Amino acid sequence: MTRLLTPARMRYAWIAGAALWGGWLLSLLGGSGGRDLAGQVIGTDYLQFYAAGWMIRHGQATRLYDPEAQLAAERAILGPTLPAYHAFLNPPFLAFLFVPLSLLPYPVSFALWSALQLLLLALSLRALSPPGAFGKTMGWSLTFLPVFASVSFGQNGLLSLALLTGVWIMWQRKRSLAAGVLSGLLLYKPHLLLGLLLLWGMEGPRGWRALLGLGLTGAALLLLSGGLLPEATAAYVRFALNIYPDLPSWKEFPLWHLHSPRGFWRLLLPGHPRLADALTLLAALLATGVVLRFWRHHREDVLRFAAAVALTLYLTPHAMIYDWAILLLPALLLWEHAPAARPTLRTAFALVWLAFFPGAPLTALMARHLGGGIQWTLPALAAAGYRMMHLFHREANK
Repeated sequence: MTRLLTPARMRYAWIAGAALWGGWLLSLLGGSGGRDLAGQVIGTDYLQFYAAGWMIRHGQATRLYDPEAQLAAERAILGPTLPAYHAFLNPPFLAFLFVPLSLLPYPVSFALWSALQLLLLALSLRALSPPGAFGKTMGWSLTFLPVFASVSFGQNGLLSLALLTGVWIMWQRKRSLAAGVLSGLLLYKPHLLLGLLLLWGMEGPRGWRALLGLGLTGAALLLLSGGLLPEATAAYVRFALNIYPDLPSWKEFPLWHLHSPRGFWRLLLPGHPRLADALTLLAALLATGVVLRFWRHHREDVLRFAAAVALTLYLTPHAMIYDWAILLLPALLLWEHAPAARPTLRTAFALVWLAFFPGAPLTALMARHLGGGIQWTLPALAAAGYRMMHLFHREANK
């Protein structure tokens, strides 16, 4: 595949990315009333965050996880013709972030959130890129479909990337308690910390300090939510216990956007959720075993941290397409750590890029018309991970 990645062929990625962003922007500019040209809500998922902030501001925090109240709030924001509600699924403390953003008209608020996400992406890449490489790195990252999805869906994948980048910087500087404290801000999506939890559990006192920092932030956020929004906090706990364990079974859940082993097996084996979940557990155990073996032979922080972030996508039952934006972090860490390995890394990166673009749209078509399909991203990540681990193992034994 390395021979196929000529400069001329790689330009197609830039063309595809430009067409994707350009088409989306034209659709936004051609729409009206918070809708795009196709009549869809602009920002899609952003509506649930905006509505959560709106509900707190209008004294409806006690009904933050009530579907009827959420739908009524969203119709108050975008009009009575909104056909279905967009569920707010995160802990209540995240809703505080959107209280000031809900003061703005919805389209303006979404534009500001999009700009903030792109700023967070730029700050992350600036921190991870060597001098002079930022522009090219930023350009390539914008062609990565999870980055586009995070912005166009109004999601928070680039916030997750920025927080994990900050955690890495603190960890690299041996400020493990600070790394843990910062990681606690990711508890709006705690499943994105699974790889780090495993890593820190194996790192002795240094890792335990990070876990302590995580616990301190978690306690602070719990006190914040419980103190200011006690009813919503209790409702969220009930919601998480009753809904999250089988969220992919929701009738309207976009299973083709679930890029995790659970999503892979549920798409491949529609109608057999128990078998799919058993295979999900097996995949997580196998991935954990492979990474643990890799860690035993490689003590470098950069390799261990990169593997932990990538492993998270195999351990979590709930990684949507935009959550994969965090994969930019291990990609850049490895690119800078091992210049001699860049031909192999380039091949691995291209494989994952292609699994999303055009792989993700193909998966969505199969799911909609056939009731199931193949999620290409998990096998691509496994193949890329195997190539890189084999490469670093070979280099270590020279």
